[in-house]
Amino acid sequence: MKKILYKIVNKLGYSIENKSKRKFAQEKSLEKFNHLKNFNLIIQAKNYVLNLDREYKNFTINNSNDGFQVSFMDLKIYVETLEEFNILNEVFIKKDYNFLSNKKSILIDIGANIGISSLFFSKQDYIKEIYAYEPIEVTYKQAQYNFLLNKDFNKVKTFKNVGLGDSNREELFLFNKKNKGNTGIRGKLSPSNAENNNLDKVKVQICDASEELNSIIEKLNGEKVIVKMDCEGAEYEIIENLQNSGVLTKIDTILLEWHDKGSNTIEKHLLDSGFQCLSLNLGPISGMIYANKFVD
Repeated sequence: MKKILYKIVNKLGYSIENKSKRKFAQEKSLEKFNHLKNFNLIIQAKNYVLNLDREYKNFTINNSNDGFQVSFMDLKIYVETLEEFNILNEVFIKKDYNFLSNKKSILIDIGANIGISSLFFSKQDYIKEIYAYEPIEVTYKQAQYNFLLNKDFNKVKTFKNVGLGDSNREELFLFNKKNKGNTGIRGKLSPSNAENNNLDKVKVQICDASEELNSIIEKLNGEKVIVKMDCEGAEYEIIENLQNSGVLTKIDTILLEWHDKGSNTIEKHLLDSGFQCLSLNLGPISGMIYANKFVD
């Protein structure tokens, strides 16, 4: 009877998917990780996990607290969610921030999240020090833990539990622990928040971006200044604030992700301040801008 049903369905141009076979195939490819407590999350993150496993020979995952400790390249990174596996893939497989230089530099990480990008840059020889900012306390504490796990080589000199903007103020952000990286001033504009009515509201401290960055830059001794910025909508007010204050001219390289409002205004501010830009759309509501000053 089953065979007859399959033939009829196939003639109609459809197919019947055997879910149990598909699940078995997924689990087979992830067999070396099936000892883990929350194996369902590993299955959800299958592509990210397999990418990392193929790329790094010493890649391992172990149970840790409410999530996993992922290890490779002598790094140890604590992750809890599918989103965090995705960020590992973006940073260490897709190499979203793979800026190369032979000039000694400092990195300012605006929107450090759980610390993955700061740890990526800590492995770069040209990076001398890192100054990081993350406004959400839960996320900040997870990043602190990741920096502690890698204390022998992480280059984070200061890490502040604040966000940056165009003024000193308090804000209320919508927060979902499963999507920590989508927390910011954009609120319901974030697709992961749009239809979720069970979001927490968390109070965050915002500091004036120009004051913060200038306090770092004025103490440097000839190092280049790289700013990595992924701050869920605050990038527009930050870039405008930095241009109005003149601090933007003191920065050498910017690696920035924009959200919702397009890239035009940010590109204009950067071009007016002497940058040349590579601007890429990641989709209709986000993109990357890689901006650098070229010395004649």
